[in-house]
Amino acid sequence: MSTKNIDFSKEACEAINLIKNTRENIFITGKAGTGKSTLLSHIRTINNQNIIVLAPTGIAAINVNGDTIHSFFKLKPGYELDEAKNMRIVPQNLHKFQHIDTIIIDEISMVRADLLDAIDTFLQRARKEEKYFGGIRMIFIGDLYQLPPVVEQDDLKYYCQHYQSPYFFSAKLFQDKDLFTPGFQLKTIELNKVYRQSDQTFIDLLNKIRKGSIDEKSLTAINKRYQSAIKPSNEKNYINLVSTNQSALRINHAKLASIKKDEMIFDAVSHGNIGSLRPNDSTIIVKEGAQIMFINNDSSKRWVNGTIGTVIEFITTYDEEARSNIHGLKVKLENNKAVKVFPHTWEISKYIFKNGRFVREAIGHFTQMPLKLAWAVTIHKSQGKTFDNVIIDLGTGSFAHGQTYVALSRCTSLEGILLKRPILPSDIIVDNIIKSYNP
Repeated sequence: MSTKNIDFSKEACEAINLIKNTRENIFITGKAGTGKSTLLSHIRTINNQNIIVLAPTGIAAINVNGDTIHSFFKLKPGYELDEAKNMRIVPQNLHKFQHIDTIIIDEISMVRADLLDAIDTFLQRARKEEKYFGGIRMIFIGDLYQLPPVVEQDDLKYYCQHYQSPYFFSAKLFQDKDLFTPGFQLKTIELNKVYRQSDQTFIDLLNKIRKGSIDEKSLTAINKRYQSAIKPSNEKNYINLVSTNQSALRINHAKLASIKKDEMIFDAVSHGNIGSLRPNDSTIIVKEGAQIMFINNDSSKRWVNGTIGTVIEFITTYDEEARSNIHGLKVKLENNKAVKVFPHTWEISKYIFKNGRFVREAIGHFTQMPLKLAWAVTIHKSQGKTFDNVIIDLGTGSFAHGQTYVALSRCTSLEGILLKRPILPSDIIVDNIIKSYNP
């Protein structure tokens, strides 16, 4: 993503200036749609800094062209802190960690406190330096009011005994302070300018839901989007935002089955040792009339990650280089433009230490159509995406901190939202410990 012509907000410029001219550790936060991902793309272009970009999940890592935290530090899920304390670090690998200037962790709201402690411990050992994170400058990016870290049932007892909360700021490195040791110092910069929505009334409503401070008048305004029998306009591509994977699969399968036309099957082709770093499903089945969502940014800027469209035709072209036919689709976008779509090849890369620097180097390739069925998607998987028209179905109720806020804030306008049922005060879940850290 090019960031050359972007007019950054005052807060974003402050973050860029600090990164260029200081060694401060920074937490960049902000409401949904304030340009956190765009700012990250710009930060990594800053010259003369050996910057590593990491994320807690495979998809998040692919989206920021980075590694997963576990992969980069070679930590096994569930044993992170013990491994960081006890694992043998191969001597010839020690020197490469001396060359890292900055580590950026995206989606920090989903990073557990014990994992952050593990990273701190690992880097202190690898760099033989007792400073926090071995003296490496850390930049955290994310919104704590969105989706939280996952703590499995088996881990709850351990967490209750050792941590105040699962959030990153409950890591022991933040609590480790006394008269002579100030603890890990982290400067917070909050991005305030919202780019996703333009209506200030809607922005204010979203902020009240984000902070859990919504009043009856505001809730009534949102619940005007409830329809007892939803009949979305056929001219608009509404996507259902649902709570569970099962609900999304059921809706997508049922909608596809209701189309009485021939199907086309696209099978992915992969090369190299890419493991779980797969940007899309191995098999995609579509029909003419199927609603789809693009999952990449088109190099010709015809669509972006999250653009919704409808399959209108199966197409074939002859590939001179491969000397074979390539099957694709013609898709009508929400702006009524028709685009031709063929399989896309993702280069799967990892950080490799070379000539005194960490560089991204290809470890394999994954080729598949850059889209998936999109009558429905989980609220969790919609995080980071922007839609013009959504149907929000919270089912029997929201069950996670930030879930309702994430669902509502995906849409560009209040008018683009339809509610399957009214939103209840109990659906607006905000963890109070977040308020105490990030008021």
